Amino acid sequence: MPVNIPTPRQALLAGSSILEATLAPYGFAFVLRNEGRSFAGAFASGEFVRDDRRLELHYRGSLGQVQYHAAREKATHEAYMRELGVWRKCKYPGFSSEFLEVFQALAHDLMFTDDFLTGDASVLISAAARESIANAARSERLTADYVGDTREIETMQARFREKRYAEVVAIFDRLHSPHLLSDAQLRLVQLARERADT
Repeated sequence: MPVNIPTPRQALLAGSSILEATLAPYGFAFVLRNEGRSFAGAFASGEFVRDDRRLELHYRGSLGQVQYHAAREKATHEAYMRELGVWRKCKYPGFSSEFLEVFQALAHDLMFTDDFLTGDASVLISAAARESIANAARSERLTADYVGDTREIETMQARFREKRYAEVVAIFDRLHSPHLLSDAQLRLVQLARERADT
């Protein structure tokens, strides 16, 4: 007998009714924002909205991205829960063959979000700032890899072992992101400069 698999729209609407029990008493209303198909398959997205607060939800095969918004600040579910200090108590994301269980898990976690539901969102704003810094650093590391800094750093370390200190300094001087070097790597460059000058 074939199993009825809901479309992303159907799943998101059914799941939003679970979350509505928690969010509606605080004045949040669900709005379906988008649905369609991309290279990765069918999707739907929506959000619970109240004034400048939004809980953004994306569904593609399961509930995926969950983001909290307060004014112009936003943080993912994990970043916000970590900032609240409750990540180990959270149930979302979970893995289940029953598509509604992930919404039930998120509904459980919403009990920790007084800061978002009724407070000044100061913890959310802090989580957003911390996550933004981490994302920028991650992006910079990826860029450094892309432009070849990682390979250059490996070459620089090899030249140091070969006692080719002037080459170590020359490689360091042409790095695109030298501030990403570890303390040990920076010390290696400092030693290479000292030894190249003697």
